[in-house]
Amino acid sequence: MKILFKNSYVRNKDLAKEIYRYYYFQRKWLVVFYILIFISFIANILITIFEKTYNLSVLIFVPLYFLFRLYCYFRQVNTMVKRDDEIHGKEISVETIVTNEYIQNTATTGAVNKLEYDKISNAVQTKNLILLRSKANLIYIFRKDTFEKGTTDEFIAFLRTKGVKIK
Repeated sequence: MKILFKNSYVRNKDLAKEIYRYYYFQRKWLVVFYILIFISFIANILITIFEKTYNLSVLIFVPLYFLFRLYCYFRQVNTMVKRDDEIHGKEISVETIVTNEYIQNTATTGAVNKLEYDKISNAVQTKNLILLRSKANLIYIFRKDTFEKGTTDEFIAFLRTKGVKIK
């Protein structure tokens, strides 16, 4: 198998923050949802000010919901880092190779995962990452700045030729 792309990364707190920031706050449908409930919250404040009536559930639950999402985000980030430290005693390094037939992750833990292209559900780009989500909801991570072979733009073009939808 000819290696077309090669990428590596270290699973650390910064990586966890970027992944979970995307999943908790930056997905398009979530942004729309957050905007709608924020508008509802502001509307209820204005109604309270001008009409002296209010919807207590909106005024209480909207801030609590946002606080809960922040709590979940920080908990997920810290849990990932603590698990890696507890199980392996260090940050995990992952090397990913891309061939014409599959993508293979090899971690310093000894774990090796292969993913065929027909099992990729979609891909998204964040500021520093390309995240591939499999149909089994596994995430395959590529740091944009650590391609040892190939470039980010070439990799994205390659994924599109394999029929992967990139958001």
